[in-house]
Amino acid sequence: MRRAVESLFTQDLDKGDYEVIVVDSTPDDSVVTVVRALQPTAPCKLLLLKKLPEGPGPSRRLGVEHARGDILAFIDSDCLATPGWLREGTAAFADGVGLVQGRTLPEPGVPLGIFSWYVRVERENHVYECANIFYRRAAYDSVGGFDPAYKSWALHPLGGEDVDLAWRVKRAGCKSRFCAQAVACHEVQSRAIGRWIWIKQLYIWPRLVGKFPELRRHMFGRYFFDRHQAWLVLGLAGVVASVLWTPWGAVLWLPYVVSRGSEPTRSLPGPLRLLRVLAYLARDVASLLILSAGSIRHRTLLL
Repeated sequence: MRRAVESLFTQDLDKGDYEVIVVDSTPDDSVVTVVRALQPTAPCKLLLLKKLPEGPGPSRRLGVEHARGDILAFIDSDCLATPGWLREGTAAFADGVGLVQGRTLPEPGVPLGIFSWYVRVERENHVYECANIFYRRAAYDSVGGFDPAYKSWALHPLGGEDVDLAWRVKRAGCKSRFCAQAVACHEVQSRAIGRWIWIKQLYIWPRLVGKFPELRRHMFGRYFFDRHQAWLVLGLAGVVASVLWTPWGAVLWLPYVVSRGSEPTRSLPGPLRLLRVLAYLARDVASLLILSAGSIRHRTLLL
């Protein structure tokens, strides 16, 4: 949090042109202590708000309620803004543009491994992560802001409130734009194997696709979350074919093996790539189970 806030102090704008609002919902006073220590020397207005842990959506909503600007810039506590982030992001607005998505990269100089987690956004995508995004205040207000229904008291919420807001703004007739110059760097975190395998946030995606059918054009074959899930289902169909008809059904695993085995990697070169395929197989099967459960719960098929 300290590094994130300090990166906002270095913005190459007049310090009277922007304010920083930190919304803290952690169960202790660690963030409060950090921010209060920064307030006396902050070059711009630095406001601290404390609330119950209900997930990121309600926290961002509270922050907006106290914001004074015509442009709302969102960044997460595990991100660092480059000096030109605010200037470039706000300059990208034009007539009819309601939201601007910035470029997000993993923090430079940090090694990336198979269990590393970070956000990378190098072109406009359908998620519109709040790690790095700007909204025109009028566009945000016109759709009622973040949906308060996306509440969660879990340590790791399911999310989805950022996707929901962006697509409601787009449905309201606002244009979106990508700004490659508005760069934020995302912390590279090492995930425990259990969290790396079990990505529970996938559970929310059938609900989002059901609410915004236009999201299907961003899904692989419209009904698969990505190509790996599609090739996994094809491989599982090959298992059924091998049992019921012919052992040649095992050939249907080939697209999955090639897809996962051909991904760039430094840690498992050559024949060791097979270990990478096996590791991702466990995760992709878990993802298929989560997506299937979400599809049943929200009555929208997405695998």
